[in-house]
Formats: sequence, structure tokens, C-alpha cells
Amino acid sequence: MSGSESGSDSGLDDGLDAGLGELIGRLPKVELHLHLEGSIPPELALRLARRHGRGLPGMADGAAGLREHYRFASFTEFVRMYLAISACLVDAEDFCEIAVALGRELAAQRVVYAEVTFTPMTHVARGVDAAVMLAGLAEGRARAREQYGVELAWVFDIVRSLGDQAAPTLELALRGREQGVIGLGFSGPEAAGWPIAPFGPVFARGRAEGLRSLPHAGEMAGPRSIWDALTVLGADRIGHGVRAVDEPALLEHLALHQVPLEVCPTSNLGIGLYPDLAAHPLPRLLAAGLAVSLASDDPPMFATSLVQEYRRCAAAYGWDAAQLRALAAAGVRHSFMSEPRKVELLAEQDRVAAELGWV
Repeated sequence: MSGSESGSDSGLDDGLDAGLGELIGRLPKVELHLHLEGSIPPELALRLARRHGRGLPGMADGAAGLREHYRFASFTEFVRMYLAISACLVDAEDFCEIAVALGRELAAQRVVYAEVTFTPMTHVARGVDAAVMLAGLAEGRARAREQYGVELAWVFDIVRSLGDQAAPTLELALRGREQGVIGLGFSGPEAAGWPIAPFGPVFARGRAEGLRSLPHAGEMAGPRSIWDALTVLGADRIGHGVRAVDEPALLEHLALHQVPLEVCPTSNLGIGLYPDLAAHPLPRLLAAGLAVSLASDDPPMFATSLVQEYRRCAAAYGWDAAQLRALAAAGVRHSFMSEPRKVELLAEQDRVAAELGWV
């Protein structure tokens, strides 16, 4: 989808009240769970593949053919496509281009700040020079800010099934702090065969150096995954965390300590975790008093955007302006932008809401 499509109400037929749709579109927003490699739209992925002689499923039929393959019967299929697109990133220009493209798309939705997950060792392990990669990210981040007014912060991700990449990921994250790296992520298969315990020391060192702990947990596995992320990795926020509803004691703990969850409803549906929004536990998480923000995860790959996450959920759950404003404010509060910037952005949200008559 183009930035103009995702950033406005154009072409959307979800039955949402027009006034609420305008509020969603105009509120300045923050996104906290968004993968850089998963943000590459089909048109750009196609250009990158052709530039470097790579093959992607469906590319013989152009961007439309590639988009047809953005349908996943399982998490494994999603990962396969994700890695195929990642393999099209080779030089600094590529990394810069995808960051700028993300900035343009976010600006169209009035997303002014995003903490973006990136998996550096996926690229270094296949021969990309780390210095070239970091330079491309830094340039892309600067251009996104200058051209679109969007601030990007990086979360460098560790894949739990690739334990030997943990320490090198930490080193790259420490090298990149002045270029916007704020934390360590943790993704990959949530399964007993890939325990969290060996990664504890890496995250402990990262936290000691000022990096935030921002792991995925409680998506493909149940409450134990979330408990481990909290106790072993010292999680500051949890990516997904939707399976917390399976254990009352965990819900109580998360509510009591206000550990933020980054909830990505459409991607949960896209990998078959839930059949539809009616079955998604988001309303139960909110009702239990948990700290929740909405996010889009891998937007083009799941035919979504942050604006559409707000719209779809508002239509499905009957949210009013107060709930929408609360979620937009939660994104700001749960972020790691500076406190003065948070105050400024929250005031801007209030100003926009008042301007539209939602007070």
C-alpha cells in the first residue's frame, strides 16, 4: 500500500465513525513494535532483488506477484519470506533506502517516533560488512528525520535459535548507541529447545551499559515465556505478550508492575494465532488493567499499518475517542524518548483532540 493510502481513510470501508477515523489519522503517534526488514514494501523489495540479482517468490509477476506471497499459513512460512527479503540488503545504500522508506510511510500516518527492531547478524553472517550496514542505517535515520520529521530509534535483535550471534549483536548495539540504538531485542522460536537462560548474561551486560531489554515473548508460547523474559532477561517491555491471558497470576503481575506490552493484532491473526479480532485477547488485556500499546509488527507483510491497527480494533471492539486517545498516549509513555519530548507529544495529542472536538 502507498503511504497516502495507509495514512488516511482513503479506500477504507471498516464502518468506523468518520470523526473517530479523523482522530486516528491526525493524532501524533508512536510505534514501538516494528521490524525494519519486515517494513519493506513489495515495490522496494522488488527493486532491491533486481539490483542484486536475488530471487523472491512471485517476483516474475512484479510487485503484485510478490504481494500475493505475503500470505502465511504458518510462522515458518513468514520467516522464510522475511529472510528472503533480508537477503536483498547488501550495501549501505540499501540499508539507508529502507530506513528512509519507513520514515516516509510513518510520516504519512502521523507517526513521529518509532522504536524499530533490526536483526544485524542476519546480514553480517551472510557477508555484509558491519561498518557498511551501520553507516547505511545512520544515514537513513538522519534522512528520515530531515525529510519527514520522523525519529527512528533502533532495537538490535538477537535470534534465540542462533545463540552464537548474541554476543556479536550486543557489540554491534554498543557500537551503534550514538546512531540511535537504544536496546536489545529477542525473537525467534519460542520453544523448549531454545531456552532463554543462556542469554541472561548478554542482556545483563546490555542493561549495565544502558541498553533496554525488549524481548518478544508470549506469542507462540504461553505464560512461561513471559515469566522468563521478565526474570532472565530483565524485560523493560514485552513484544506481543498476548498469551498472558492464559495465567491469572501473570496478568496480576503485569498489571501491578505496569510492564508494557506491544500488541500487534493483525500479525497475530496473520500467522494463525487467532482466527479473527473477536477471538483476540486484546480486550481482556485492557480490561485487566495492563499497560498496552498498539503496533503493526511487519506492516506490508500483513497488509496493515499502525493507522489500520487503530481503525480495525476501534471498529471491532467499539472503542470510543477516550480509548483511542489512551492508547496513543500509552505509546508515548511506554517509549524511551526523552521525558521533555514525551511531555511535548502528549500535549500535542491533547491539542489535536481538542481541535477535533474530542475533549
